[in-house]
Amino acid sequence: MATMIEGNVMDIKENSDRLTEIYRAGRRTGIGIAALAIGITTYLSLLGAEKAVLAVVLGVLALRGEPHGTLARRLGIASVVLGSVFIVTIPVLLVVFWDRVAEFVSILSKLS
Repeated sequence: MATMIEGNVMDIKENSDRLTEIYRAGRRTGIGIAALAIGITTYLSLLGAEKAVLAVVLGVLALRGEPHGTLARRLGIASVVLGSVFIVTIPVLLVVFWDRVAEFVSILSKLS
């Protein structure tokens, strides 16, 4: 009787560990989806650097502890790439087109 109870306790513990891992994997996939969505919306506004940084941070969180080939890992990598490209591209564009940016800012100041 005691061994039967011990066996049931071990089964419950194994199931609990498995459910915990499934929960964590689902949570990381959700973080990966959020990171990718933020990474895509970064390009919808001109200076969305805060969204790009958030996409990189969430992407890194989605990558933590994930084995290769999982959905969470692929989404995390995509969001880190999108956010990083934006963070690098915007300062380069501002430097290259600084004269046009200054003209745009002066036009905006006249409108307000």
